Amino acid sequence: MFNSEKIPIRRLVEFILRKGSIDSRRTSSHTAQEGSRIHRKLQKEAGKGYQKEVKIAKEVELNEKTYSVEGRMDGVFTDEQEKLVIDEIKTSETAFDDLYEEQLAMYWHQVKCYGAIYSEQEELEEITLQLTYFQTTTEEITKTQKAFTRSELKSFFDELLEEYEKWLIFSESWRKIRNQSLKELPFPYGDYRKGQRELAVGVYKTILSEQRLFVEAPTGTGKTISTLFPSLKALGEEKAEKIFYLTAKTITRQVAEDAVQAMNQKDMKIKSLTITAKDKICFLTERNCTPEHCPFAAGYYDRLNEGLWDILHQENQFTREIIEKYAQKHQLCPYELSLDVSLWCDLVICDYNYVFDPTVYLRRFFDEGIKKDYLFLIDEAHNLVNRSREMYSAELSKGQLLLMKKLLKKKQTSLTRAVNKVIDEFDQLDEFCISEGKEFIAQAAPIDSLEKKIFRLTEKIGEWLPQNQELPELNQLLEIYFSLLNYLKISEFYDDHYCTYIQKKNRGISVKLFCLDPSYLLEQKLDMANASVLFSASFTPLSYYKDILGGKEDSLTYRIPNPFPDENQRLLIARYVQTTYRERENSLDYLVESLTAMVAQKKGNYLFFFPSYVYLDMVYDAFKKKNPEISTLIQQTEMDEKERERFLEQFTEKPEETLIGFCVLGGVFSEGIDLKGDRLIGTAVISVGLPQINEEQELIKEYFDEQGLGFQYAYQIPGMNKVLQAAGRVIRDAEDRGVVLLLDQRFASPAYQRLVPPHWHQAQILPTIHHLEENIRAFWNEKDKLE
Repeated sequence: MFNSEKIPIRRLVEFILRKGSIDSRRTSSHTAQEGSRIHRKLQKEAGKGYQKEVKIAKEVELNEKTYSVEGRMDGVFTDEQEKLVIDEIKTSETAFDDLYEEQLAMYWHQVKCYGAIYSEQEELEEITLQLTYFQTTTEEITKTQKAFTRSELKSFFDELLEEYEKWLIFSESWRKIRNQSLKELPFPYGDYRKGQRELAVGVYKTILSEQRLFVEAPTGTGKTISTLFPSLKALGEEKAEKIFYLTAKTITRQVAEDAVQAMNQKDMKIKSLTITAKDKICFLTERNCTPEHCPFAAGYYDRLNEGLWDILHQENQFTREIIEKYAQKHQLCPYELSLDVSLWCDLVICDYNYVFDPTVYLRRFFDEGIKKDYLFLIDEAHNLVNRSREMYSAELSKGQLLLMKKLLKKKQTSLTRAVNKVIDEFDQLDEFCISEGKEFIAQAAPIDSLEKKIFRLTEKIGEWLPQNQELPELNQLLEIYFSLLNYLKISEFYDDHYCTYIQKKNRGISVKLFCLDPSYLLEQKLDMANASVLFSASFTPLSYYKDILGGKEDSLTYRIPNPFPDENQRLLIARYVQTTYRERENSLDYLVESLTAMVAQKKGNYLFFFPSYVYLDMVYDAFKKKNPEISTLIQQTEMDEKERERFLEQFTEKPEETLIGFCVLGGVFSEGIDLKGDRLIGTAVISVGLPQINEEQELIKEYFDEQGLGFQYAYQIPGMNKVLQAAGRVIRDAEDRGVVLLLDQRFASPAYQRLVPPHWHQAQILPTIHHLEENIRAFWNEKDKLE
């Protein structure tokens, strides 16, 4: 946290002096841009003698090192009594009288730091400090002044720095320990596996050259350690300040934790944190982040620094279990504790959204929007395509507004009127759909009138909340309020990469701001790190992922060759099977016979993947009718973590009978699972995995049609990615052997052969079931002879 020669005054004050509770109701709908606009307005109205945006700095000696304590004063002016006044402007929807004492105190602490530095530099024995508070909903301005002597302010400032210094000493001491351990750190697994050294060298060079690297590394390469190890080496050489290891799934976060643990056993000393989602780690049965309902939120900041000091001195690897242990010990919200611990960590392992999502990103690291000495390691980055579209899109329904109106009841007349105005907008859209005779209407422009009324409603809610904190329905209202805020937030990004669509469904109507192409938004986020490495086992074609995930012209691309012997995997394409929607009934018998032939050649564990549950059920019924003696499992539509674990536990080593799992492409079992050895010896992928045709996919297709890439970008590549991921379940390390069967004649066509990685070009195209049986039998006979 304290690794710069500069110490921002606001951050210093917030860290040392912040008091009070966590309260989810204290959320502003105003953006930074809106706050800046109000600041400029007030500064202009203050007159000619008002000096605005005055930079201030003071050099201080801390821990035998010189630091610059810096800030920017909103204004400095001389009043009618010829007294010098420092002005601090704050804005919010909350009325001045409703501000918490702790919040007001923080405002004054900040301006007192300005006063301490300025009065010393200008040799003023006394100075007046002014807090100008602008309530955004009423535009009421409240000005409060306090006079301080230079000695009073100096004492305050010196005590603040004295408390800060002990944290600074800890941080600097830890940095030396960390750097020395990383310099001496050997590769934790002895020899590099094939492809690992190449990948590690590529990552290290990318960091040194401050570039962006897109890497396809086949399953089993060991991507996690091959990216983490060189990054940590660079961290030890102070080529980076912090590493963010970003993932899409819990299981991949566990792999990163395991890699850290392996390096810890080689005497590595780093502080690493895994961030667990708020709902998962919350101690309450039902999350309610208000001091009245949560003892871990009440007085959180009063206890935080004591808890931080304890956990930072006792632990290095902050897993979920460790965070929960110290959160209980010090009665702190575990989620907020993890975020506060992150400031002190060298490595943060977390979901994509903590960097990329515009509403939940880690503001403490990325709010300034400028490049810093960070490294982004983005695992299974193919998932970021759809995830980023979701993050940068927003949807609202009339049903949400009707629920809000119902929850408010008749008492809240002013607020209800604002809700009704938004409902009226939805009613007009409903009438428009009826007049057009359509249930889905898309347009390039946003609906400005709706946004304006939503903005006014959020202002009203922000003003209303402080006086209605005991309302039983408050949590439900807050959930809708946050959806409204998210809609407004996304509207700020709206440009020609977006479209707006109106949809009538189930007698309701909704509006969505849909991000068609998130690449430029991802690029802006990636620009906040000195270097980024995006990697996946299925990144073909690399040009597509570089384009859609925010790559620049000079971004690097690299493909690691398949690290395992080609002869360990038999890749087969059944050209005689058609699985298009129209041909599914006609080809059902061929398909079932092919799947039966596949598993008949060797007893063992298999996975069959289908593009939909409907198709899965159709084939499953026919397969069981033909093969009632074979044990089978079916992936259910919604499976919790324990159900998924039980499913996978049945794929045991050295099975005595055949077991087949019927699963869905793109589901929880098609990527991220690790069934090594003979826990899985074969996978069949039925169809090319095209996403179902729907309005959103068609909008994506139309958008990229301008480049002649619509069908590829909307359907072919996303579908083939699912296929590649599912096929990658079979070979996990050098000892694994198995068969991958692709059942669809389209796999053999040039259009799809262009979309497979080089090591898939060994695939054998089969004209009949007879050829399939012979080929698989020969493969297993060869392997049995070698054993």
